[in-house]
Formats: sequence, C-alpha cells, structure tokens
Amino acid sequence: MKKLAKLYIAVVLLFALLILVANLVFNSLAKKQEETNNILMNRIVEGFSQEYLFVPYTRSAVFPYEEKNNPEFNNMQSDLDTYMEENRDAFIKEYGKAALPDNVLYISNNEGETGVSLINKDNTSDKVWALRPINIKTGEQSIVGFIVFEYKDAEYSNLQKLMNITLAAAFIIALGICIYISSTVLRPFEKLSDYPEKLSKNEISEKLPETKNRLFGRFIWGVNMLSDNIQNKQKKVDELSRDQMTMLTTIAHGIKTPVANIKLYADAISTGLYQENGEINKSDAEIAGKISKNADDITEIVKELIDKTSGTVVDFEPDIRPFYLKELVEFLEEEYSNRLNVLSIPFSFEMNHNAMVKSDKSGICRILSQIMENAIKYGNGEGINVNLNKEEDGYYFVIKNKGNVLSEKELPYIFNSFWRGSNAEKVGGNGIGLFEAKKIAQCLYGDIYVKANSEENEMEFDIYIPDNI
Repeated sequence: MKKLAKLYIAVVLLFALLILVANLVFNSLAKKQEETNNILMNRIVEGFSQEYLFVPYTRSAVFPYEEKNNPEFNNMQSDLDTYMEENRDAFIKEYGKAALPDNVLYISNNEGETGVSLINKDNTSDKVWALRPINIKTGEQSIVGFIVFEYKDAEYSNLQKLMNITLAAAFIIALGICIYISSTVLRPFEKLSDYPEKLSKNEISEKLPETKNRLFGRFIWGVNMLSDNIQNKQKKVDELSRDQMTMLTTIAHGIKTPVANIKLYADAISTGLYQENGEINKSDAEIAGKISKNADDITEIVKELIDKTSGTVVDFEPDIRPFYLKELVEFLEEEYSNRLNVLSIPFSFEMNHNAMVKSDKSGICRILSQIMENAIKYGNGEGINVNLNKEEDGYYFVIKNKGNVLSEKELPYIFNSFWRGSNAEKVGGNGIGLFEAKKIAQCLYGDIYVKANSEENEMEFDIYIPDNI
C-alpha cells in the first residue's frame, strides 16, 4: 500500500511541476511576444506619422484636420494600407510574422469624417494607439486620430486556459491509468508475491483463489500446481520417513535384547562362572572384557539410534525480529477467514492489545497453521476461537475448537512424531504437524500445552512464547 501511495504522489507532483513549468514558459513567451508587438506597433505609428501626417512647410505646415477640404488628407485609411503593404516584408523580416497585426485600421478624430467606427470585434485582440503629432506652428500636441491594430486568435489567456485544460485532462487520464494498473496488476501481485515464500516455509496449505484476471490467471494456476506437487512430495517424504523410522526402531529394539544377553554372558565369563573350579581364567576374562566393551558400544549406538528415530528433523532456524501482534491476526484472517466461511465454521480471531513481539513471526505462523489445520480436520464444525494475549511473562496464543476430544491417556503422546490419535482413523495425515509445532515453539524458548474438555467437547492448545528472547 505504501508503494502505491508513493506512485500516486509521484504522478501528482510530476503533473503539478509540469503545469507550473508550462505556465511559466507560456507567460514568458507571451510577455516576450507582447513586447515585440509593442515595439512593432510603435514603429508603425511613428513611421506612418512621419510619412503621411507631416506636410511640407511650403504648403501650410498644418495637420490634416486643419484642412478638412484638402483631398490629400481625406482618405487616411488608404494611406495606412499603402504604408503597411510597402513595409510588410521589412516588418516580417525584422520582427517575425507572429508580431505583424492581421489588420490595421485608422479612426479619425474629426466629426463627420468617414472611417471605421467599430473597434472591438469578435475573435480579435485590439490595440489602439493615438496619433499625437506636434503642431509646427503652435508647438502643441493633440490627438488627430487613432490607429487600431487587430490581432486575430491572439488571446493568450484563452490559449493558456486551453493548455491547462489539456494538461488537466492528461493528468486525469494518467491518474486513471495508474489506478487501473494498481488495481489490476500491482495490488493483486502484492498479494501473490508473499505466497511462494510462505509456501516454501510451510506456513500455508490453502491454494490461491482462482481469478478471471488474464494477467495472473495462468500464474495462479501454475503456482497451485506447484503447491500440489510440493505437498504430494512432502507427503511421500513423510511416509518414507515414517517407514524408515519404523524399520530403524524395530531393528534397534531387535538388537538391544541380544546385545544385553551378550554382555551378560561376557560378564559371567569374566567372573569365572562357567569354570569347573570357579576360578577366573585370565585369558577368558580378558576376551570377555573386550566383548563386554563392544556390547556397551553397541548399546550406546542403539540408544542414539532410538533417540534419533523417535523424532524427525524439523527444518527451522529462528529469525528473531520485532513485529506487532496484529500481524498474526491479519495472517489468520487472510489465510483462514475465507476458507472457514466456505466451510460454514464459526470463528473468531481476537487479541487483548496490539503489543510488539520480538520473536520469529514465520515460526509462530507455522505453529498457528499446524494447529488451525488440525482444528479444521478434527473439529466438528461448531466453532474455532483464537485468542492472542500479552501477559507479564510472555505471550499466550490459545486455540480452541469443538470436535472429537482425545482421552486423557492419549494426551501425553499427542506431540510425538508420526503419532496419530483415535480420532484420526478417517482423516488423512502423517502425525508430524503437532510434533513440528512443538519443536518450533521450543526453538523459540517456548512450549505448547494441550487440554481436553470432554464435557464441553472441546480441545484447547495453549502456545507460550517468552517476552524476551
């Protein structure tokens, strides 16, 4: 979840930075273009004024508005068009085509003079410049008319809005793609990524649920096949181990009695018991002593063999790390809630508070899994309750299940390897689950205790893990 949150934050920050940079660049370019436009407009006004508004001093040296009847000054728009046409190429070469206005209009300041009266038009950005030449006679400056520069489709604010809308749409699309990828790829894969590790540690036995997701359907099918293959091979290994243990135990016990008899005879010879005069024969006693020593060696080997074959090797190396008690509840809910619901078995997973545990989480999960599997297999479906509690001297995990309880005579053997109780006649298994669970608990300096309540028809397993390991 944290990785997905970082992905969303990265996408938001990336687009925020992109929108900020785009607006800064756009504003910079727009400002630069506006400065170029202003320079060009100023040059047009100055150039037109010099060329068409000032008349030779030999004539009247006055402005056109002072000689209204002079035909030379009656059509300023035509003169303005001529000026623009003559200088268009030079303006484009110096300032660029983007700076050149789409249209240049002249508006007279004299009443009754014909001209363009509409300045503001649709889809245009107008710039109005006043013509203020100096009167040669009086030295005064007054407005003689206006020049309107039209820039069509030059509304930078609209273009900027369009750019921001486009970036916002791209952001929404990108965010939607991220959500889609996270929901269909990343989130399912995050759930699947832990399964192979748990399977290798024998923490779970439940298969991955089938899905219609085309991306992971075949993967889930393959992993479930791998799980079946591992479990079948493990079953065969357990059966071979059990047969081997039975054979070795039989041989060991078969050897034990003859060796004891040999040692007894050797001791009798060494004491001269079989001599007619009852005296000890030194040579016979010496040989008898060697026989007795060899018999002791065989007895020691047999004892060691019996000790080793009385159990099985548990593949577990503690990895002590801190974790929270809630993580065990989440493990139980993830692995067993759906399965128990399908089997219609009432259940509850509870804890007294979310304490920090310093132990091997994987090992404890294996213990809980073994006992939960037994509770499901040997229970009668009336209910399974798990309580995870923090006490002063450590942690107690109590698992209770309704079902066929064992007799008091059978309870001492319940944690023996390959031992199965009277309630396991029609239930598959090899009798090593509880043995492994107890060995793992002992590796964590803890233990497992079992109680049978025949009145309540309930089995109870108490797992103890010390507080500080």
